[in-house]
Amino acid sequence: MSSQFYDNALRETYRFPAASLTAAAVVGRFIGPAGKVGRVVNVSSVVTTTLTVAAAALTVGNNGAALPATHGIPTLTVANTGQASTYAELQGNTDLAADTVVELAADGAPGVGAADVVVTVDWY
Repeated sequence: MSSQFYDNALRETYRFPAASLTAAAVVGRFIGPAGKVGRVVNVSSVVTTTLTVAAAALTVGNNGAALPATHGIPTLTVANTGQASTYAELQGNTDLAADTVVELAADGAPGVGAADVVVTVDWY
């Protein structure tokens, strides 16, 4: 594939407001532009409800495929509600497949907790 596709990628941002982190479940879904392969470039969150019991982990990937990104949100006290986290661990060069639903999923570890989550993807 020519490098021009990487140089001229279409950057899309997907927002998931007040995503519940308390159940091991899909938080949200999105699909990229027709025929485009995606690469996760960032996952960010702002805690809206304090996380208790355990830290949260979010994953981004095609349903049933290897995950290209994970995002950890630490356990926070009430005083830290609203704290932003922009850490995302990108898993090698795994791409999001073209024309396939991408899922944002939570591991359900916190007893209580929610966050506004943003996923940024370059489509080429």
